[in-house]
Amino acid sequence: MIEDILRAMGMTTVLLASSAALAQEDDVLTLGGIVVGRNADTLEWRLGGGGYDTGPFTPDTFTGGVINGEVLLPSPDVLAVIGSPRPYLGADIAISDDPIHVAYAGLNWEAYLTKAFYVGFSLGGSLNSDERVSNDAGEERNLGSPVLFHLQASAGYDFNRSVGIQAFVNHFSNAQLAKDNDGLESTGVRLTYRY
Repeated sequence: MIEDILRAMGMTTVLLASSAALAQEDDVLTLGGIVVGRNADTLEWRLGGGGYDTGPFTPDTFTGGVINGEVLLPSPDVLAVIGSPRPYLGADIAISDDPIHVAYAGLNWEAYLTKAFYVGFSLGGSLNSDERVSNDAGEERNLGSPVLFHLQASAGYDFNRSVGIQAFVNHFSNAQLAKDNDGLESTGVRLTYRY
């Protein structure tokens, strides 16, 4: 499963890099009507919430909510060749009896499929507040490391140039580099504000 995710990330990177040679203007790539890098020069804040330990790749044994926040910085010019991804910093603050809080950072790509609707992908790393926790039922979550990879998939809609809404899935994992790799996820919705 992790291999499929890494393979998809590699194909996405190759696609973005090769498309830079096809059509690039002002750090915005266009590929068959899909626009990549549209927000490269903006600062963006994201704030929302969702389900703790909820997602497609973890066992969902822990309950609670999560407060999610991110800030995305303008993309450095040197990253234009790979689609002008924006550096991001974020956090998942768990509201649970058995919380694992996560701070994360990396690069975020967005591809606009229409003038207002887009999909996003993030790749980075994370630091978590705990490596191993147990719930009242005796179920254990062992992340295998205090430092993990961070993957994020999102889909958003811009109400105008500054304000939008976005659904997201965060996945934190050591990609089988440690003996234990239960992983951790959060799924939710957040508001976006960019300028």
